[in-house]
Amino acid sequence: MRVSALLMIVAIILGGSNAVAQQFPSQPVRVVVPFPPGGGTDILVRLIQDKYSAKLGQPVVIDNRPGASGNIGAGVVAKSKADGHTLLVQATIVGIYPSIYRDLPYDPQKDFIWVGGVAESPAVIVTNPNSKYKTIADLMAEGKARRKQVNFASAGVGSPQHLATERLGRLNDVEFTHVPYKGSATAITDLLSGVLDFGTLSFSSVLPLIQEGKLRPLALASDRRSKLAPDVPTLKESGLGDVSGTVRFIIGAPAGTPDAAIEKLSADLNAVVKEPDIQKDFEKRGYEMTLASPKEVLAMVREQKELWEPLVRELKLKFD
Repeated sequence: MRVSALLMIVAIILGGSNAVAQQFPSQPVRVVVPFPPGGGTDILVRLIQDKYSAKLGQPVVIDNRPGASGNIGAGVVAKSKADGHTLLVQATIVGIYPSIYRDLPYDPQKDFIWVGGVAESPAVIVTNPNSKYKTIADLMAEGKARRKQVNFASAGVGSPQHLATERLGRLNDVEFTHVPYKGSATAITDLLSGVLDFGTLSFSSVLPLIQEGKLRPLALASDRRSKLAPDVPTLKESGLGDVSGTVRFIIGAPAGTPDAAIEKLSADLNAVVKEPDIQKDFEKRGYEMTLASPKEVLAMVREQKELWEPLVRELKLKFD
C-alpha cells in the first residue's frame, strides 16, 4: 500500500509538471533589449520576433531598456519573476562585466540561465577609403612608427572590439590611442569624415558602407573570413596573431526559471535560428547564426571572463 501511495504521489507530481510544460508560455513573452531601438541588438531580435512568437504560441514583446552599457536592462531581467516570460538579449562579453563594473546589479553566471545563442558578428578593422592605409600591414607599420598617435574608434570601453584592438597592439608591439564611442553610429560618422585613423567595429554595423565603398575593410578580428567579404583577410592570416572581437548574441532568463520553460524556449529558439529565411536575413546584415545549448552558452560567458580578465586588469578598466 505504501508503494502504491508513493507511485500515486509521483504520478501526480509528474502529471503536474507535464501540465505546466504544456501550458508554457501562458502569456506574452517579454524580451528586454538593454540598448536603444534601432541598434544592432534591437534589429537582431526583431528579425526573429515573429517566428519566435509563432513557435512559442504567444506574442514576443520587445522592451527596450537602455542605459549603463546594457546593465540597467540586464538588472531588470535578473530581478524579474523566474517563470520564463521575461527574457534578456545580451552578448557573451557580459561575462567580463564583473571585472569592469564596480556595482554590477547582477552576476552573469549566477543570476541567469542562458537559453541559447542567436547570432554572431565578427569585428572588422575599417578606415576611410581616402586614407593612406590600403592594407592592414600599412596600418600596423604606421602604428609602430607613430606610437600612440594613431587613433581608433570602438563602440565603447570594454567592448569586444576595443579589447581585441588592445590585444592586437600588445601582440605586435604597437600602441594605438583608443577613442571610445557610445555605440557605432557616431563612430561611423567620424570615420566617414576622416576624423579617425581607423575603427574596429561590428561587421554588421558597417557592412552596407563597405559594400557601397564608403569604408575600406582592412582585416577581420575573427577566426574565419566572412562569406559577405571573402577578400578581407583575418588578422591571424595576416600574421598578426589570433585575435577575435566577435560579438555573440545570446538570450537568457532569470535564474530559477523552471527547466521545462528553459527547454521550450531553447528548442524553439534553435528552430527559428535554423530556418533558411532567417539565416538569409542574418547574412544580409552581416550576422551568422549561433546555435548553442544553455550549457554551451554558459561556457561561452565563462570563457569571456577567462579570456579578457588579464587584459582588463592591465588596462585598469573599472567603472561605477
